[in-house]
Amino acid sequence: MNDREIYSKAAQLLEAGQNIALITVISTTGSTPGKVGYKMLLSGDNAQTLGTVGGGFIEAQMITTAKNLLSKSQTRLCSLNLDGIAHDQKPICGGSIELLLETFDKDSLPLFKDLSTADNLTNAALISFIAPQKPPRKILLKHVDRHDAFSNLNYSPEALNSLKQIVAKQQTTKTTLPDGTQIFVETLPLHPMLFIFGAGHLACRISKCAASLNFRVTVWDDRPEFANKDRFPDAAQIIVDDYENVLDKLDINDDSYIVIVTRGHKSDQTVLEKALKTDAKYIGMIGSRKKTSAILNNLKERKVPLEALSRVYSPIGISIGALTPEEIALSIGAELVKIRRLGHTPKPTHMTIASTKPEDQNL
Repeated sequence: MNDREIYSKAAQLLEAGQNIALITVISTTGSTPGKVGYKMLLSGDNAQTLGTVGGGFIEAQMITTAKNLLSKSQTRLCSLNLDGIAHDQKPICGGSIELLLETFDKDSLPLFKDLSTADNLTNAALISFIAPQKPPRKILLKHVDRHDAFSNLNYSPEALNSLKQIVAKQQTTKTTLPDGTQIFVETLPLHPMLFIFGAGHLACRISKCAASLNFRVTVWDDRPEFANKDRFPDAAQIIVDDYENVLDKLDINDDSYIVIVTRGHKSDQTVLEKALKTDAKYIGMIGSRKKTSAILNNLKERKVPLEALSRVYSPIGISIGALTPEEIALSIGAELVKIRRLGHTPKPTHMTIASTKPEDQNL
């Protein structure tokens, strides 16, 4: 569950005339099941929820509180001590958690419509004002990398400078401005792009998995009967074109990820050779060791430098003994997250097979 899904659902509910409650974890101490930035949406007489702020005791307490506040727009600050005992319903992790509870009516619909598409913006930030007993106030700053992004905020130079530093570091944190105003700042950096070359059955699973992990997915194939929105509802972009034209239509940068799963050896080699000319953070290619070796040797003969060839993750995915397309997609998704969060690792640890049978990677 990502924030965009929560904001989209919130917009749907507000448009239907329902009030909503948005609960956000804004600070923690010690060990807690809910982490800063976790969110849960609540609506309706039956207290339907979407998302999580830590489960169990935390959510039970927040649901009870939120249900009693849904009738009007207001803000509450809730703190929970999780230092329970073994036979208690309270967690025994020993930490504490602070949550911002905000209730909204239809007047907030424009904000949530904007938030539901915020991951398509370049470096956005959401500022939530912590003012208990008052109506909630949130400001979505778009394109914070521009010099005029903060121009509409009526803050002192010191407060603006403090806010800019938080946003520049892409932090999500609770802070107090120099004038004493408490705010919770969530930076919304542009999600990285994943380019999937090939639109077969495995690509469908990879697209779905990657989208759930907050990658913006582009699918490329030369067959319109395969590359279409019906098969790839989670993809942000679908391109039907010859693989020879890859670099002509795509903006691949150092925050881009490439997965090559075309239907044939020749197409894989064509895409890989072009991919190696980009600054992509990750280049992975499906295939057995024999197929991979053949393609890399072919490219070596075409004078592709060994340094470039060493960038290729193939066989692709983290080794989990995967057999089904869903499991292989999971192993690939795990490798994408690993590279995103931890960076590259030495080749001996990532040159592993995502299946117990090498031929299963030749899909």
